Amino acid sequence: MPSDKATVDDACKARAMRLVVTEGVPNPWSEAAKGMLRVKRIDHLRVAQFPGEANEELVRWTGLNNSPIAIWNDEPPRDGWSAIIALVERIAPVPALIPVREAERAAMFGMLHELCDEDGFGWNRRLFHFNSLPDSPEINANKGLVRMRGKYGHGGDMAHCRHRMIAVLTLLGERLRSQRAAGCDLYFGELSALDIYSACFMAMVRPLPIDLCPTSPELHDSYGLKDAEVLAAVDPILLTHRDMVYDRWLELPMRL
Repeated sequence: MPSDKATVDDACKARAMRLVVTEGVPNPWSEAAKGMLRVKRIDHLRVAQFPGEANEELVRWTGLNNSPIAIWNDEPPRDGWSAIIALVERIAPVPALIPVREAERAAMFGMLHELCDEDGFGWNRRLFHFNSLPDSPEINANKGLVRMRGKYGHGGDMAHCRHRMIAVLTLLGERLRSQRAAGCDLYFGELSALDIYSACFMAMVRPLPIDLCPTSPELHDSYGLKDAEVLAAVDPILLTHRDMVYDRWLELPMRL
């Protein structure tokens, strides 16, 4: 399924699916959107969003300066994880990434909220990273970092960030343990959006080796968790699950 890179100008003139993704960074929200399009074999153009930059052309086109953003034909741009899941499920219903049973559907979206949304694992992992940076004139003068801190917040309660990360990692690990005991290695009976998002968000715990996640050594190192208390909550089953999902369904090496 083609996923050629395109400029904002070319993507704006195109039809079908255009996906805006973070350039050069294993942004888990972007990587999960890429993964769903791959699984569903949806042809698309990939458009670069540069983290911490103004991305003026992108803003003129979509009104947004973030990623991922999914643009389907003339429909409004969608930048929320749940809206993107719903869109790709409508465009390509097979293979389904949303469970059929209502209770499982609700459970999946609930766990995705804890992983992806505000005050979820990813949100607090990002704040934790911002707060761990040295309080130096060089860091504080970095325009990209200043822009991102203004967008997502910083200087919050580190204890709260740590608590929320541990809670969500525990939730996901317990679910996979329960599933394994029942003879299944996925969050539900079949591959779901949660499997893809969970696999991609493990980059915020321990990124794949640099030959599979080809970014700068400094960035690769910064993505790995170093807090001993949070690391103790990472059930190895989460990383085993990540490796299985990438091996079976997602693109390796990653194209960042």
